[in-house]
Amino acid sequence: MINSKNDTDYIFEEYKGYTIVSHKKNVVEKDINNLIIVFRSDEFPNYGYIVGLDDSKLSGNRKSLPHNMDDAKAYIDWAVKIRQEQSKNKVEIPKPRKSKGRRM
Repeated sequence: MINSKNDTDYIFEEYKGYTIVSHKKNVVEKDINNLIIVFRSDEFPNYGYIVGLDDSKLSGNRKSLPHNMDDAKAYIDWAVKIRQEQSKNKVEIPKPRKSKGRRM
């Protein structure tokens, strides 16, 4: 699909540490045919989230929803917020003290 940021069929935008890839034939308004993929910038082009595609069902066809760039940015805002909350709530497990050996 997309292998390089030099692909002329796509428009690339950086947003909050993510890369938004939008097909150049997309329309501004929400449309079921828009193709927008969000990548964490360090994971491009291997792992992306296709905006507007619901594939959460265990069986059956995937469901596409009308979407646009605003939805992609809203997804990124949500993902950034969740990551920040998780890092705040991360409980650090104390390390056991090293013993100085057995006493005799």
